[in-house]
Amino acid sequence: MVAKLRHKSIDVHILISPDKFKGSLSASQVCEALEKGIKKRRPKTVFTTLPLADGGEGTLEVIQQLHGGTWISIDTFDPLMRPIQADYLWLADQKTAYIEMARASGLALLTIKERNPLKTSTFGTGVLISDALQRGATQIILPIGGSATNDAGIGMAAAMGWTFLDAEGAAVQPVGENLVKIASIGSPSAINCSFTVVTDVSNPLAGSDGAAHVFAAQKGATATVIKQLDKGLNNITSFFGSIASEPGAGAAGGLGAGARYFLNAKIVAGSSWIMDKVHFNRALLKADFIITGEGKIDSSTWGGKVVSEVVKRSDKVFKQTILVSGDFESSANFPLFLDENEVFTIASRSTDATDSIARAAEILEQIGEEIALKYLN
Repeated sequence: MVAKLRHKSIDVHILISPDKFKGSLSASQVCEALEKGIKKRRPKTVFTTLPLADGGEGTLEVIQQLHGGTWISIDTFDPLMRPIQADYLWLADQKTAYIEMARASGLALLTIKERNPLKTSTFGTGVLISDALQRGATQIILPIGGSATNDAGIGMAAAMGWTFLDAEGAAVQPVGENLVKIASIGSPSAINCSFTVVTDVSNPLAGSDGAAHVFAAQKGATATVIKQLDKGLNNITSFFGSIASEPGAGAAGGLGAGARYFLNAKIVAGSSWIMDKVHFNRALLKADFIITGEGKIDSSTWGGKVVSEVVKRSDKVFKQTILVSGDFESSANFPLFLDENEVFTIASRSTDATDSIARAAEILEQIGEEIALKYLN
């Protein structure tokens, strides 16, 4: 049980450590708005701000804030193989590239009508990886949230020299609908580089809990298409073997498994990995209490996302956590030691969803003032 303590502001050290509020504010902007509001009421408060991410959009900005680096922008392809420019973060002194697959193969690059995981490909992500390898990368980090694809990473692999043939020996276009046709796979020469996949997803590759059945609908798949995609994922499992059942294999439409097989990558839990990268535990021990949040707190929040990991780590060292979100949905797995009635939401202070997005920073600043008045007496 975490006691609800009130502090005198002159003594208080607040750690603000949220995820992005998707569709409105980056994690850094959330931090700025809350800090500004609290300072209005309690100017002597000491702050540490640690924006977080879970392997999806915003991860590279969190890394750059900590480690610096240079943005490399190159010509590549979107999920429908249309030419685009996309960038990745390059740390030359460490020979390390951070490549966010959503920048080339993400759902946000497509209109709702264009979404079709039968036709989409991770080829563009493979182009980004190839460019980093040509620059001499010896370590590549792949955050893989926000995908538009369900191709098990064959598009990425094709861009890096892997070949995929059907039963007649004909080349197979590396898209989701063709997974079921693959009868043989040819590999290029070995790569002298280590790969790490960062994801907040722990699903296996195929089956009822796999990439197609759990995630393909949001990428535009109908029930019939989902069955077709899952059949293809089961076919590629004959090559991937036990990798297909590993946690995270189903992330990004099977790119998790593909990265394991084609790149010999290791898969790490996104929230924990990012928090360790930014030395969250060190900042936590210095704080009197912690503010965290995301765009919507609901049942999915407590399955290993940023907010759940912050709450878990804070509770272990008996630190009080304040929750802030764009919207809130009650759920059975909400932590027993927290009070649902004390979640601060933008939605409850706005007229509608459009207003919530338009005035997100302004309302968060108001919430910061409310937090100061309520907890910093």
